[in-house]
Amino acid sequence: MNEKHADNLKQYVNDMIGLEADISKAVRGQLEDERVSRHRSLAGLLEQIAGQSESRLERLKVISKEEGGALGGAIKEGVMTATGVLAGLYGKMREHPVSRIVRDDIVAQSTAATSYGMLLTLGLVAAHPACIALAEEGLRACAPTVTLLTRELPEIVAAELAQDGPSAHPAAAQTALAAIREAWSEAPST
Repeated sequence: MNEKHADNLKQYVNDMIGLEADISKAVRGQLEDERVSRHRSLAGLLEQIAGQSESRLERLKVISKEEGGALGGAIKEGVMTATGVLAGLYGKMREHPVSRIVRDDIVAQSTAATSYGMLLTLGLVAAHPACIALAEEGLRACAPTVTLLTRELPEIVAAELAQDGPSAHPAAAQTALAAIREAWSEAPST
């Protein structure tokens, strides 16, 4: 592997270590919140996200060590900004309703999927089988969780708003979910 690719690999892996550590810590904290535990399917999904994140985190640490990277070292500014934003969102978790917690998890999983896409590209360019395998796994795990979390969101928002009074639109959650699905399924015109 050329020296520049090796340096980039160390940085990308360390970026992912920071990102996965933030996600894992935040989601584990959410699982301790009784408001989250009331939503069984959400709690199950968050347990899955945390477990997968922790597993990938351990594998990232192994790759970093094998490549001579200092864990937590030289993290690129762009990902520091992303993880900083996630940490800021997650840091206020107990102040926000569950709907905002889910929104923040969607942002985190989107960021992770994008970052694994970057790591996959680097792994392919650098011909690094362990990075390729881990990045593919990360993409396959994070991208679908965005969809799964998005499915939960309208029902959670509607339930929170129902505490303030009856809805003028009883099927609001289903209508919103249908519109969300339609928006995501539309292919852009070229």
